[in-house]
Amino acid sequence: MSLAAGEAPTEAHEPTDARQLGHRALPVAPSADPVAVFAAAGNATRFCWIQPDRDLTLVGIGAATLWRPETCAHRFAEAARFASDLAPLLRRHPRRPGAGSGETPAGPILCGGFAFDAERDDHPARWADFGAGALVVPELLGITRRGTTRWLATADRRRLDEAVDRSVALLRVAAAVPAAPPEPVLLGQRRSTEDDAYLAMIAAALAQIGAGTLSKVVPARQITARLAGSPGSGTIGVLLQRLAARYPTATTFAVGYGSHTLLGATPELLIRTRGGAAETDALAGSCARGETASDDAALGRAMLGSAKERREHDAVVEHLQSRLSAAGVALEAVPARPTIRTLPGIQHLSTPLRGRVGTAPGTILELVGALHPTPAVAGLPTGRALEFLRTHESTGRGWFSGPVGWTDLASNGEFCLALRSGLVDSSNGEVSLFAGSGVVAGSEPAAELAETDTKLDAVPAVTDSGPPAARPQ
Repeated sequence: MSLAAGEAPTEAHEPTDARQLGHRALPVAPSADPVAVFAAAGNATRFCWIQPDRDLTLVGIGAATLWRPETCAHRFAEAARFASDLAPLLRRHPRRPGAGSGETPAGPILCGGFAFDAERDDHPARWADFGAGALVVPELLGITRRGTTRWLATADRRRLDEAVDRSVALLRVAAAVPAAPPEPVLLGQRRSTEDDAYLAMIAAALAQIGAGTLSKVVPARQITARLAGSPGSGTIGVLLQRLAARYPTATTFAVGYGSHTLLGATPELLIRTRGGAAETDALAGSCARGETASDDAALGRAMLGSAKERREHDAVVEHLQSRLSAAGVALEAVPARPTIRTLPGIQHLSTPLRGRVGTAPGTILELVGALHPTPAVAGLPTGRALEFLRTHESTGRGWFSGPVGWTDLASNGEFCLALRSGLVDSSNGEVSLFAGSGVVAGSEPAAELAETDTKLDAVPAVTDSGPPAARPQ
């Protein structure tokens, strides 16, 4: 089922004066699952954010207004100013009991993300609609918390009634979608970066590390696969639901423009702010899962005792500490020893960082700019690592490993790194999958290649109808 002409969400093509925007909570809405609404939106601008362990789902459709950077060099500062200009939206929104604490948005949000490297200009055509960065205030926003969903429409006040009508029409279409869409099946993977080429890139990285030019670099792999049959938007919804079910402690996300949707289940928080509290997690250093819980524990202990894994992890901790302090975050004491975070298929070393920060609108976007790119996705020193990646990676990453997330215009919000992800083209069923691995002194190329194989399986692991492979969760 598709929307009739005039019922599709509107798409702003340039920023709209915040003083002209209004918003309205929808009346009793059709019973539509938020993920089904995302899938029913077709080629509209769309955003999805699912955190099962926090019982939070956000879905944004269409664009009441949007921001794109004027300059690559200052894109995060420009985004922060844009958020500050939109802050009156939140102040006009009536408070709801239990809403607005920062954990759940009280009103309109800005959502979207940024390319990993805005300076690289050879991104493949599939990233054309994403650009160096994009943030929108959705025309239709769904917020689900503790099993209750509320819907909010935002638009130019003169056309707010029309936006409400379009939003209700979309909810009705989503509610009428069959409950059992086709099963997604991933067909044979065609490698765009062959194993030998990736091993050669690791060898080049180790040579520069040995020469003292770099201390760490994170080269990425890309492989291409296809979804069987006619994938369409229904398959996107199935993939999102399965990612959230398989990775309940990760953030399942999706950002879509036109026929392309970047989706994944990322374990890596870049920054979260709430009521003046700021937090992030250093997540670097990896090892495989075992067949049993005791195997897991043994592998985890070995990772903790590995000089190579600790060097990689400690570099990320030091980077985050330095950048957060320079950005004005008053940090609490950082734990002296990392813990082990266990995910399906992989384990990581993890260290939390917590502190206090100002609450001016746009602050979270300033922090995103201060932290990105972290050593976990680029390397150290940052500038030299980026130069290495621009020279040695065969094609631009687009938004893979860039920041994606949302803010509620009071600087509460969250941005994660777009990892464990794939870019789906619903027009032809092509799926581009991405993964990277941190190379430091002592890295073994074969082990780094195997680590990317594990990470590349995040999206394919949910494309069949059978249960996940039996292993401790």
